[in-house]
Amino acid sequence: MNLWPLIITFFIIGTAELGDKTQLLTLSFSIKYPLWEVLGAVLAATASLMALAVIFGDAINYYIPSFYIQLLAGIVFILFGFWTILKKEKDEAAAQARDSRNPFWIVFSGFFLAELGDKTQLATLALTAKYGAPFQVWLGATLGMFGINILAAVAGSWIKNIVSDQVIKWIGAALFIIFGLVTLMALR
Repeated sequence: MNLWPLIITFFIIGTAELGDKTQLLTLSFSIKYPLWEVLGAVLAATASLMALAVIFGDAINYYIPSFYIQLLAGIVFILFGFWTILKKEKDEAAAQARDSRNPFWIVFSGFFLAELGDKTQLATLALTAKYGAPFQVWLGATLGMFGINILAAVAGSWIKNIVSDQVIKWIGAALFIIFGLVTLMALR
């Protein structure tokens, strides 16, 4: 097995993901949810997204224009930010109990939506076409993206241990609103 496509893809995707919106999203989720659940959901979403890029190529962009995917993601994250701010204190305990039952799907769907059609997914598609080694490209892209998001998740987990719940609430809401606005402003 030729490891060159895996190595090149790992570094290209890892570098492209550094400072990307989904890294900020991972940080936000890890402030709110347990680290291992965030990491599991991010890994599953990343592996799924890169598999889509490798298997289906640009069929997703053909049938669902990235404009609509970005529009939906931007709106969802802005709403999530405002919901975080506006929910009442007594509702927070119930919401946390409800969210803590299965945050995996919240994180998975949020990350998946934010990354769908993003530059790293398109780069994975291009690298698959270039090298003709779908498994190596998929593995390199998944490991590169997940490796960078581990840093964000660990940072978020650390932040929640030293910052009060009220400050976390406002930081999390602000990050989601900013993330949503940046997503909407990048519409093309």
